[in-house]
Amino acid sequence: GSFQQLSQKALKLVGGPDSPQAPPGRTVYGMLLEKGKADIFLTYCTNALQARKENPAFRIVDVPPALAVGADYGLTVIKGSKPQAERFAQFVVSRAGQAILVKHGFAPGDPQ
Repeated sequence: GSFQQLSQKALKLVGGPDSPQAPPGRTVYGMLLEKGKADIFLTYCTNALQARKENPAFRIVDVPPALAVGADYGLTVIKGSKPQAERFAQFVVSRAGQAILVKHGFAPGDPQ
């Protein structure tokens, strides 16, 4: 019952079929904050960083570790793929590839 109660109360601004769309070159997060449609967003760091690029006045506040969640992303190359696929995967896990990911708000990976 808790999910249903919260879902009915929640203002669903992103991720749904009726969610507003940001204009080209903007994030929906930055757009909605600027329009005063939201006072705060709980979102991935990558979204927060992009919104702050749009408006440097936005502040990013880390969630306490006990409440923080993250996503683990995987990378695999299918057997028999073109050589370019393997080279791309090797670049992603390289120092240069990891630096690009970090620049865009991702934590550095742990290649296995």
